[in-house]
Amino acid sequence: MAPRSEPKSMTVDGRPVIVLSEQEYEGLVSSRRQLGSQIARLNKVREALFDVVELAECLGTALVEERNRAAIGEDAPDDVRADDMLALLGQAHRRLDQARRAAGARTSPTPSAQEGR
Repeated sequence: MAPRSEPKSMTVDGRPVIVLSEQEYEGLVSSRRQLGSQIARLNKVREALFDVVELAECLGTALVEERNRAAIGEDAPDDVRADDMLALLGQAHRRLDQARRAAGARTSPTPSAQEGR
């Protein structure tokens, strides 16, 4: 890496300014565009992370409630419990796909990855 030289400066209308070559200016503009797109992507990943955390909390609550019902012998009708679980699992699949897309990953695991579980 070449040693950094001091930037050229001058005074315009009594205010100090830094003078850039056209190439340096284009590089600066390019860096700003890249930073802007990275910030947008980071915001999407952040939203997806919050969504996955909310999903994990919902799943955890559902599992604890099911365990508690089983411990005290309280049973809900099987079709009601199954519908609730299916809805929650469907929501989990959708939210995890959104999180994968935000992270830049495939939208669903490969079949070989699912078999390994």
